[in-house]
Amino acid sequence: MKTPFALIGSYKVTMWGERVRLWVILLSIVVTCVLLVEYTADFHGEGYIVGPDGLVVPVADGFDFPVGNRDGEGWIISGYAFLEWSYHSNSWHPGEDWNTIEGNDFGLPVYAVAHGRVIDSVWNSAMGHIVHIEHVLPDGSQLYSQYAHLNERHVEEGEIVYRRQRIGTIGAGPRGRFASHLHFELRTEKLAPNAWPKTGGQAWGLDEVLNYWINPSEFIAAHRPPAHSVLPGYY
Repeated sequence: MKTPFALIGSYKVTMWGERVRLWVILLSIVVTCVLLVEYTADFHGEGYIVGPDGLVVPVADGFDFPVGNRDGEGWIISGYAFLEWSYHSNSWHPGEDWNTIEGNDFGLPVYAVAHGRVIDSVWNSAMGHIVHIEHVLPDGSQLYSQYAHLNERHVEEGEIVYRRQRIGTIGAGPRGRFASHLHFELRTEKLAPNAWPKTGGQAWGLDEVLNYWINPSEFIAAHRPPAHSVLPGYY
């Protein structure tokens, strides 16, 4: 039988042990919070950001060309250029038509121009296979790249893609409607994958087109990737 003094001593030891245990738990919580804050800072500062829909996506830290090597060497805009009047559609052309210098480019790879998330991977009766990618820029704004007339699509809606990742192949549009080429656009607003600057058969004016589309080659040339990309690219 324990004496009153022994019971008091045992009670003090138990209380001391509880205090130590609580301090250890509290310290663990503090350390975890600090690590979480540091991790979150690194996560956002070194290649990732929370996109407009709340999903964590890779930051588009630079842009490469969609065909050929990173610089698009060996390829030219041989069809309609950006904002050239298209006599095929009777409207301003909102993108660029890319071909190899030699021609015969059917089935060659098409690459994502920057890190992003696929928001559409569809077939359309007017444009054939289309891949549509949302890019979140370092300042949190969005840009959208569209790749049309594809022969094959290699990515699905919702998929995260990285710069220079193969997303499809050069095609000729629906049922071989066009000569093979890549129709490529950069958009500043989220539009339908097959959006075109016409309403009710009437072509938009240039100013209205420029509210939604930008010159792809000029933008890419001005926003090339850093020398050492944080995320593993497909080079």
